[in-house]
Amino acid sequence: MDLEVTPLNEPLGALVHGWDPSQTLSSNECTTIRRSLQEHSVLIFRGHIQPTDDQLVKFAECFGDLVKGSEWFGDIAPNPEILRVNNLVNKDGVPEGTGASDALEWHSDYSYVSTVGKESFLEAVELPSRNVPKTYFCSQYDAFDRLAPAMAARLRPLRAHHSISNYAAGGREAPSGGEDFRDGFQAKRVRNKNLGLDQPDIPEAEHPIILRHPDTGREILYISRGITRRVVGMPKDESDELLKELSAHSTNSDYVYAHDWQVGDMVMFDTLGTLHRRDAWDPSERRVMRQMSTLWTPPGER
Repeated sequence: MDLEVTPLNEPLGALVHGWDPSQTLSSNECTTIRRSLQEHSVLIFRGHIQPTDDQLVKFAECFGDLVKGSEWFGDIAPNPEILRVNNLVNKDGVPEGTGASDALEWHSDYSYVSTVGKESFLEAVELPSRNVPKTYFCSQYDAFDRLAPAMAARLRPLRAHHSISNYAAGGREAPSGGEDFRDGFQAKRVRNKNLGLDQPDIPEAEHPIILRHPDTGREILYISRGITRRVVGMPKDESDELLKELSAHSTNSDYVYAHDWQVGDMVMFDTLGTLHRRDAWDPSERRVMRQMSTLWTPPGER
């Protein structure tokens, strides 16, 4: 393969042409992609033939072990490493994937798990015919670098609790846009119970607010508006205020890249070193995506 990496004129991101999903990555090609990801945080693979599920999984496995995320969300699929992110429902009204058509708040994939997401892969299979929702990315390396020294020192000993259980349970703390997620999740749980399928509950986890990325060696701010619920050991009002301040700081619009999707785009991103969110769209329009993440165990979770 002749991979061509072209930086975007954006706060982060680069286009990648020349990927052939039918071919196995060589060690040199894998190194090129790793180094490009470390430099640009978001890579948009474009212009290739659409990979099969197996080819997509094989590509992602070059970068680490994969989360079997679909099991937590009640999906029944031959490739549990692929999370079906779509707003489709079957003839019985049960969702065929996860995410519906609501907006999703800023988050880092699988931060609510002890083995968090490290790299993520999101591919556009089918997009709405109009008003295509964008996905937005911002750098958590940059967010850390812009912290005042006194704030960084304050945050270093702190840990935060990450959870999406309120989406599924309908709790009052659920971020805006969680209703469709919750209802779909419950419908799949009922379906699977009736089928006699035993699938694991969605976990929750605590992590340091400041992490050092295992690949880049750089420190990151590891909180998000969508999933971080509280600072451990801190009074609720103080925790809420701190998280609100950090969320506003980390998602400053001057440091955000908005991705305009094209069918076939496969976006690989540093999910530890970035946050991402998405727009809502007309629920009568179809949006079909495939998502995967590699996993990493942060210090203190081993």
